[in-house]
Amino acid sequence: MVPGAKAMDWKGWKPYLCNVNSKPASIFVNLDLIGSAPISSKTWLLWTWVYFKSPRPDGLSDSAEAPKLYEIEDALIACVTEACNAMPCGRITTEGRREFYFYGETKRGFHRAASKAMSGFEGYSFDLGEQADPRWEQYLNVLYPSPESRQRISNMDLLDVLVKQGDVLTVAREVDHWILFGSESSRSLFRGAANAAGFTIADESKVESEPTFVIKVTRKQPIDQNSIDKTVIELLNLSRKFGGDYDGWETPVVTQ
Repeated sequence: MVPGAKAMDWKGWKPYLCNVNSKPASIFVNLDLIGSAPISSKTWLLWTWVYFKSPRPDGLSDSAEAPKLYEIEDALIACVTEACNAMPCGRITTEGRREFYFYGETKRGFHRAASKAMSGFEGYSFDLGEQADPRWEQYLNVLYPSPESRQRISNMDLLDVLVKQGDVLTVAREVDHWILFGSESSRSLFRGAANAAGFTIADESKVESEPTFVIKVTRKQPIDQNSIDKTVIELLNLSRKFGGDYDGWETPVVTQ
């Protein structure tokens, strides 16, 4: 933490893995900004790319270097937000560097502020840049997760809750999934495809006074991150094929 700087509120920020320019990447983004983006008063995209001293072979950051990268982030946030009336919106870790992105009211003073922040970190090389981005395209099209990545984030949050309750994620159990459709015919088409994919139809219903047709399917499986992500993305894509919306999953806690 930079002396005199306010503590950053990380509520609403989430990490996820993906590929950026066909390279492995880790993105950490403020999801809460989606409700207000673009902010009309903050039209300048400002960025600082910081190059690692010891990147992993896949280009991501090494755990031993992480504390120093967090210090760099604190310093950049303190200096850039003050100089440009800016807000951090996300960061990308890829190809041996960490890219820090801000949206500011002005670009004036950005290079001076970011250089000041980096002056306390000997041996770290960095690049600076800015461009007008009134539509917040970097946030909306690059940083903000795709539907698949948002579902993986949701899965991760639910798994954290289950682990705290003592769940052994690698034990197979019945997992229920809900999908919503706008018509009975669409749900019927999905029903056949889900059966063919090895899911059991557990229940069907209709929301009163709404054209929403619900189906619950189930399949026995472990729920470690890779296993549940694979199943959920399969159902997400299958539901889309027939015009449906995947609405989440549930499972009993298994402790042994």
